Order: sequence, then C-alpha cells, then structure tokens
Amino acid sequence: MPRLPADGAARLLAAWLLALAAVLPPVAAAADDISEAERSVFLAEHLHGIDDHRRLRYDFVLREDSAVVVEDTVTVDVRSDAGRGRVVSAEFLHGEHRLELPEVDHAVANPVVLYFLERDVREMRRRLGGMENYFRKRIRLALADDASMVPTSFDYGGRRLTGTLVAVSPYVGDPNGPRFRGMEHKRYEFTLSDQVPGGVFRLRTSVEPAAGGKGPRIEEVLTLSGSEQ
Repeated sequence: MPRLPADGAARLLAAWLLALAAVLPPVAAAADDISEAERSVFLAEHLHGIDDHRRLRYDFVLREDSAVVVEDTVTVDVRSDAGRGRVVSAEFLHGEHRLELPEVDHAVANPVVLYFLERDVREMRRRLGGMENYFRKRIRLALADDASMVPTSFDYGGRRLTGTLVAVSPYVGDPNGPRFRGMEHKRYEFTLSDQVPGGVFRLRTSVEPAAGGKGPRIEEVLTLSGSEQ
C-alpha cells in the first residue's frame, strides 16, 4: 500500500471525520440520533484514565487463504500536554505498508480505529477500484443502521476480561454487489472494552469464500499486545 505523505496526513482524519459528520445530527438535534454502535466505535472515551504517558502496542496480521502475507506491529503513544490536552501519535506498520499519521490533540477516542479503517478502504480500492469515500460511506452507514452489539470475553494480560463486540457487514445488499468479486460479505468486527488500556482490544475484518468455495479468504486482525508507561 502506498505511503500517505506527511502533508496529506491531516486529510486522512478529515475524510473519516466528514464521513462521521454525515451521520451526526445537526446542532439542534438530539444526541440520541447517534447510534450506540457509532458512539462505541468513534466517540467513546477509549483513552479515559490515561492521564500521563502510555504506549499501546498492537500486533497486525494479514492472512490470505491461510497464508500470512503481512505480519507487523503498530504503536500508539498517548501523552498529556498542558496546552494540547491528551496528545496521540502513532506508528502504523512499517516499510511499504506504513501510514504516516499526524498527531491528534485533545484526543478522546482511540484513533487506532480510524487508522485501521483507513488502511482497509485503501486496500479495498486497490483490489476493487472505485473511490475510497464510497467504502467509508458504506462502513459508517452500516454502523449507523445495521450493526450488531453483543457481550464478549477475551484473554488479555493473563486474565479473562469482558467487553462488547460490534460487527457490521457493510456491503451486503450493495447495488454494486457484482463488482465486489466475492468480497460483498466482508465483515468488520470491533472488540471494545474499558478493561484494557486504550479501550480497543481487537479490530478484525474477514472475507469467506462464497458457496462452492469461490472467492477469496482474507483476514486482517489488529490485536492489543501490551502497554507500557
């Protein structure tokens, strides 16, 4: 995946913020118009409780037909600044897969979610063509209207913890379905928990072959591996 140049890094966040703004209510509308799934994924206080400096570490794996294609790491640094509030910087993958990202001031939600999704829409464009904003729009509309949210549990730091699994399949029923080449049933999963630092335990996308074994089998997983001060 091509690098995002530093002078265009702010546009990465702006694109997702605009996509999110499209489903946010006008100033006069009630906050209840925002779905619980959107709030959990994009607006929750994932970074609550991180008041000094902390580094969050994530493992990233891309598998295609059971073969590991990319195995890399992501680091998210959170620090406090008197004038900028909670400041977040990130190193998202390395080499040809790296995204160069801007610092985020006054951070509340964990931006690793936006970074993961941005990588995803760029990869969808590479595989299928089309516009990145189209994929962004489908994902945020699915979170607004068609998300499932269920309790889940997972192992982290030697303990069994609990959280919420938010899941969407944004391309099911898409009028451009034939152009998705077997990827129209792609599923996005967000495992969120206030019991882990940074509030995000795992982000996952998966594509399974259609009936008859036709189409790709692809899985991308970003998992919290640890944190340090």
